[in-house]
Amino acid sequence: MACSPDVSWSVTTAPVLEPFTVEEAKAQIRSVQNQEDGIVASYIKAARAAAEKYLGRGLLTQTITLNLSDFVPVLSLPMAAPLQSVTTVKYYDTDGTQQTLASSYYTVDTIGHPGRLALASGQSWPAVDGDRKVGRIEIIYLVGYTSRDLIPEEIKQGMRVLIGNMDADRDGMDPNSEQAMRVAKMFWTDRVFPIPPQYEGL
Repeated sequence: MACSPDVSWSVTTAPVLEPFTVEEAKAQIRSVQNQEDGIVASYIKAARAAAEKYLGRGLLTQTITLNLSDFVPVLSLPMAAPLQSVTTVKYYDTDGTQQTLASSYYTVDTIGHPGRLALASGQSWPAVDGDRKVGRIEIIYLVGYTSRDLIPEEIKQGMRVLIGNMDADRDGMDPNSEQAMRVAKMFWTDRVFPIPPQYEGL
């Protein structure tokens, strides 16, 4: 019967770039006060985080580390829309030693949304340490657009709505602020839902 392995992931290297410069965000909120650059930068990060969480996509270059309990034939990678590349696939062998899997064992799909990692033709996944309860397999990969100019404009527009609202309601006390998120979601239509990994178990 089909079983689902345990999956967890985290951002291990955050983006260096943000979708907007501080100057662009200040133009959105009609600010000319340089002393507020720090808070405006925080608006940008918060808006990006909200967009990424809702869309299931990493918007700018960042490193994701995924832990998996078992190999599967095809694995949809979280936040990998777009997927730039897979850096390493590591696993704990039956002796409990961590090994790096040669890239000849797998293929990488950077076209699909989300990107995927799949067993290569004619290959078999290596056996993993059955006594290890978590983190038997570690996959490190890069996601996101390489330039802020490549981010779809509709995603940016939703972020602009949030940035404007964050500035208008700095204390977060206005009940109407929920409307800003509803409007942003109207622009964020290209959500990504990875297919849960499954393998054939007993």
